[in-house]
Amino acid sequence: MCMRNRRPSDPRHTMSLADKEDATMKKKSLSILSLCIALFAAFALVGCGGSASGGGSAPKSESREKAPVAKKTDFIWFKVEMPEGVGVSDSAGKNADRVQLTFPEDENASADRFIPVWKKALTAEESHADQAEKKGDTFQWKDGGSVEYNGRTWLVGTYEDNSGISTILFTDVEPGSVYVLISNFDQHKKEAEALLNSIEFPDDMAEAVSEAREVEISSIEIKH
Repeated sequence: MCMRNRRPSDPRHTMSLADKEDATMKKKSLSILSLCIALFAAFALVGCGGSASGGGSAPKSESREKAPVAKKTDFIWFKVEMPEGVGVSDSAGKNADRVQLTFPEDENASADRFIPVWKKALTAEESHADQAEKKGDTFQWKDGGSVEYNGRTWLVGTYEDNSGISTILFTDVEPGSVYVLISNFDQHKKEAEALLNSIEFPDDMAEAVSEAREVEISSIEIKH
């Protein structure tokens, strides 16, 4: 029986394969370790408020700065924001139901005014007609239609006298109506419109005016 001679295994060849397998395992282990480190770093970054994409955005502030609340002077039967330079006069009476606001004096030292008046028994339309009849041709009364300030509709009329052109605006309240007399409106347009855009009236004007009659203007805190 003929036997073929087998070549003995080459130990160098065997060691070479083992080395390759060992190197492959080491590479896989290093890859897995690198991946674990990368994942750990990513989670740590996100946990600290960073971005996993590397953007590193700053954490958002939970508190937002609130806009300052507008300060209104409370004259009891109306509240209003007082622009810089607008003052208060008690020349028509010491109590709050008679309060008048004054605009900055002009070069002639003439202080024009913003004068609110409550008419319990008249609507805005009736009060407008009443003033038109009183002023008539003598003071060159003119109907100015209507305007809107801060969601409130006002009827408008103007007349002329020795002090210039006066504007009267009429609006409905409950009960009755209020008109505001403004001397030389165009000369004080900025302040006048600031007042008209901020003025507010109570739900029960009769009760508020009654209370205002008992309060002195000097005791009211004027806010600018």
